[in-house]
Amino acid sequence: MELEPPGIIPPDDDPVLGRDPIVARVESLLDAGKDEEALAMAEQALVDGEGNALDLRYLAGDALLALGRAAEAETRFRAVLDVDAQCAASRCWLAMALYRQWRFAEAEVECELALRAPEPAVDAHIVRGLLFERAGAYAAADACFHDAARLDPERFHRPVRMSRTEFDREVRQAARRLPRQFRKHLERLPVIVQELPSVELGRDGEQVLDPDLLGLFDGVPLPETSTLEGGALRPNYIYLFQRNLERFARDREDLVEQISVTLYHELGHYLGFEEEDMDELGLA
Repeated sequence: MELEPPGIIPPDDDPVLGRDPIVARVESLLDAGKDEEALAMAEQALVDGEGNALDLRYLAGDALLALGRAAEAETRFRAVLDVDAQCAASRCWLAMALYRQWRFAEAEVECELALRAPEPAVDAHIVRGLLFERAGAYAAADACFHDAARLDPERFHRPVRMSRTEFDREVRQAARRLPRQFRKHLERLPVIVQELPSVELGRDGEQVLDPDLLGLFDGVPLPETSTLEGGALRPNYIYLFQRNLERFARDREDLVEQISVTLYHELGHYLGFEEEDMDELGLA
């Protein structure tokens, strides 16, 4: 379930010719997934005093969110709201930036404001659903996700739900499909299924993980164990986050595939493989 923040809408009287050319180029880069380039162009235009400053700050926030830099994205959306407090899209994505920093209470306040706007962004229903999930209100969360899918079915879909028994069975079957040389490692590596990442996992020291994380290897990669000096080794675990995977998948078949992909990917982290190695070995 990907979230795609809509760009700030150009003047209604001329939706094409009235567009700021720099804003249009930044939006094109974002649409192409070139987030670093989009951010650099938006920030440089702001420094040079070119283009529509509000739009560029919003789009810079969009790019920063896509790059996983939620705290910086927050500053850009707040800068827009300081000038235009009625910008429902910026309010929605400010809520998302706070959510990704695990600041759920603050995110809830901003999300409710976004939903009260005359024309709220559909994405605000997704953010609200994520916040309901964090509070354990799963039925209310699913109602929000269903609302988003109803309002914009091209961009959003309903989560695919499994019972924990079914989910655990798919994890076991995924493990059995591994080649023996990989499966033997997994047999010694506990796999823990959680509904969502816990705060303890998500905010481990200075590291802040994405609350929408699909899986996580927590421990010491195998190649590094030979370099450790004395003392007991830290226990190793693989975590799979069921509700995040269910939201990510488009249908049941896709969910089964994503369970396997995520399990193998986290095993690859334990074995010390780089991302490109996992692709070649079938662990991604």
